[in-house]
Amino acid sequence: MDQFYQELRKIQKKERNNGTLARVEETFYNEIHEYLDGLRTQAIEDPFSNAHSILKEAQIIATEICERREHKITDAAVVNIHRSYHLFTGKPQFDLVDTTPLNLTPEEERFYYSLIETLKNHRGNISLEKLSDEDSEPKTEIKPKSTQTTTLVPPIEAPKNDEVLDRLDKISKAEPIVDEKPQPVEKQILKPQNDAVAEVKHKDTLKADIEDNPNAADETDEFFDFESQKLAKDMELVTMLVFDDVGPIVGVDEKVYGPFRPQDLVTLPMVNAKIFFKNRKGRQVKI
Repeated sequence: MDQFYQELRKIQKKERNNGTLARVEETFYNEIHEYLDGLRTQAIEDPFSNAHSILKEAQIIATEICERREHKITDAAVVNIHRSYHLFTGKPQFDLVDTTPLNLTPEEERFYYSLIETLKNHRGNISLEKLSDEDSEPKTEIKPKSTQTTTLVPPIEAPKNDEVLDRLDKISKAEPIVDEKPQPVEKQILKPQNDAVAEVKHKDTLKADIEDNPNAADETDEFFDFESQKLAKDMELVTMLVFDDVGPIVGVDEKVYGPFRPQDLVTLPMVNAKIFFKNRKGRQVKI
């Protein structure tokens, strides 16, 4: 078992240092399961042995190896589909470029081709040919539903033209009604000069307060964009000291950062650095 543990350490080192897959046996994943099962059995039979600590370390190493290999296989599939499937350049074509990664196990080979098929279907769904076919389909016209009449209220019939003319003729012949009482004239209330001056001063003071503090008065229509300030603060780049091994991440600015190693000094957006601080994977430093 110690020999296989050393082999795992060697593969872990190769996966960290190389951009390609490390060479492993086709039965690599089966051997991992057998090795871990053996350590579990040994830890149960002899609780005072170091099998428990070795099992925990072996699980961490095996997990890192699998995750790094998954990243490399996924990246290779994406790059391959980008080269093989043409989008937005006339009629899309799919010419698979044979750039299958080397040193794949049978399980990883099935995983790789399933990714290729999934990406191919996705690109087919968003291709120009697919979208143009959907646009050319005849659209069915949706007619509005007729208004339902109730049986409780009888429909109101519109008056005929002869009746309307008779009513207008009677109204025109009727004598106009004259209101003999004169309407009172509205008096315009003038504000004293002192009140007008005080109101002008109040407006000037309120305007100055709003310039200093946008939330000084609720009745104003001023608006201060706090969201933009928060977004700008989160996008601010900070320098961080890394404590542990962390894989590559995509920042809020859509840039790829990493992979990270212990004692690395890196610069990345504040919102991403906060995740490192929260999980005790790094701390901010000022240079």
